[in-house]
Amino acid sequence: MIQARRIGHATFETPDLDAAIDYYTQINGLVVAEREPGRAFLASKIGQLVVQLDEGSNAQCTGLSFEVAADSDFAAMSRQLDAHGVANELSNDSIPGIGKVLKFRDPKGTVIELFSDWNYLGHHHQVIGVGPLKLGHVAFIVDDARKITEFYTQVLGFRVSDWVEDFFSFLRCGPDHHTVNFLTGKKTQMHHAAFEVKDFAHIQNACELFGQKSIPII
Repeated sequence: MIQARRIGHATFETPDLDAAIDYYTQINGLVVAEREPGRAFLASKIGQLVVQLDEGSNAQCTGLSFEVAADSDFAAMSRQLDAHGVANELSNDSIPGIGKVLKFRDPKGTVIELFSDWNYLGHHHQVIGVGPLKLGHVAFIVDDARKITEFYTQVLGFRVSDWVEDFFSFLRCGPDHHTVNFLTGKKTQMHHAAFEVKDFAHIQNACELFGQKSIPII
């Protein structure tokens, strides 16, 4: 079985790339590690790739990446995906700081990229905004939470941390309580993304920033 170990970065499509970059740098507190026409890669202040922004027609989450063990056999993982009827392909050097990736789509159409070899994109960046340490988890509304939960556990080695009745699952692939969430609903879309900060004082500072920027706290 493929065994994902941690979430890497999320890919978001946006109709206004410049506005999205402004938000993720000025409010969220990430730094632009690399930019090319129609695309930007943003890292945390410790240099981990956290967000990829792609210019497109819709505001949506289109991809997730997950790290696998350093000695993972990509050909063997490809065969395992084939056995599950999942089309997949290998690519190289398509993401800054990351080498070979195995790319495929999960049942809801999100592009999944598995990687083992990666590097920090700089160190100790000076940031404006909240300045999270890493991407925490991403939650999705899907048409059948149980079905996609089975895919992530049986194909990618995730473990179930919790269920809310039979419509909301919490899945982990590392030490954190959950890495992805799936909520049964009428329209498939991202529900929310979470970013990890250092401590409660960090949260308090973030709240002060949101107040200054007139950003509602839910």
